[in-house]
Amino acid sequence: MGEAARERRSAWAFALVAAGLLSAGALAGLACSKPTSEPAEVASPEARPLVGVKIYEPVADTDALFRDWRRLRIDTAFVSTALAESGSFIPAARGAGFKTLIITPVFFNPEYLADHPDAWAITGRGERAKDDWVEFVCPSREDYRQERAAYVLDLLKAHQPDGLSLDFIRHFIFWEMVRPGDSIGPLDTACYCPHCLARFQEETGVVLPEEMAGSTRRTAEWLWAKQPEAWARWRVDLITSWVAGVVRAARRIAPEVIVGVHLVPWARDEYDGGPVRVVGQDVEALASLVDYVSPMAYAHMLHREPGWVRQVVRGLAARVEVPVYPSIEVKESYRSEELTGAFFETALDAALQPPSAGVVFWSWPPLTEQTPKQEILERRGS
Repeated sequence: MGEAARERRSAWAFALVAAGLLSAGALAGLACSKPTSEPAEVASPEARPLVGVKIYEPVADTDALFRDWRRLRIDTAFVSTALAESGSFIPAARGAGFKTLIITPVFFNPEYLADHPDAWAITGRGERAKDDWVEFVCPSREDYRQERAAYVLDLLKAHQPDGLSLDFIRHFIFWEMVRPGDSIGPLDTACYCPHCLARFQEETGVVLPEEMAGSTRRTAEWLWAKQPEAWARWRVDLITSWVAGVVRAARRIAPEVIVGVHLVPWARDEYDGGPVRVVGQDVEALASLVDYVSPMAYAHMLHREPGWVRQVVRGLAARVEVPVYPSIEVKESYRSEELTGAFFETALDAALQPPSAGVVFWSWPPLTEQTPKQEILERRGS
């Protein structure tokens, strides 16, 4: 690391400590660390780190809510579409001095699927892309892509948030249940519906053998065995091109709008290239289009150590030139073991160490139920 970069890194670390968001112990550990690669220095040392929270449901007393947020040093609200469409929350938050970004799910859309059962994404087993609550629309259907883009842009026009936070902008997988060391085979991925297969052949020139007709399983296996690069790239382009179109249109509507994407938090090579092969997220391509990336670094949920959060941030920051805002959980999910205050505090330290540009808590109101974790945040702000 060069001297100038080292000075920027040190200044940013002290800025985090001054803001009450990085402990002195973590700062000492950071000073002794020797990174193996040069992460992108995307955060200005003078900038205050973003502290955000995801909120999905209405709150009866917004004045009390905003007092709590100030007490906890929260400055940015990532707001569900339902809460945004209430019409009152975003103006109230804006008036109270908080930034607002609308969380906009893209290919997860159970309501649409209930009305359009022919629009389901299809797995390599020939089944609907459904796992528990996770239900995905086929990502290649142009009518849906256009309709969803119009919906997102209408939210921007109607509610004038500071930004858009694009969620479920990926292919189907219940990644929250994928454990370290698990394998994800071709049959677990999607989409292999007739619409996708026809569009893939038309746009790439690849011709599926006639003997594949009628067998989704054999088609999926053939694509990954015989045309893995073409198939993977085409699937990635479905994701990247939708983001590109929405970002262009959003900036025509509101030139200063902030647009970001939620990322599955896997490393580049995990799960046999899972970010590209399974979820279709080309991190570098997406980052070139948006203003920030936000990995959903839910360490406890994913059976990782809390310090893993820092690995996620550093890995991404080394590859992109936009701020990285890791999202961390405040309460256990999909497992019975408690997410303790000690685990939370260590994950928070990891989330805020440079080159992170901030942190986003998932979510409110669970944070209201976690008094010890609020005390951690208050103590850091004192």
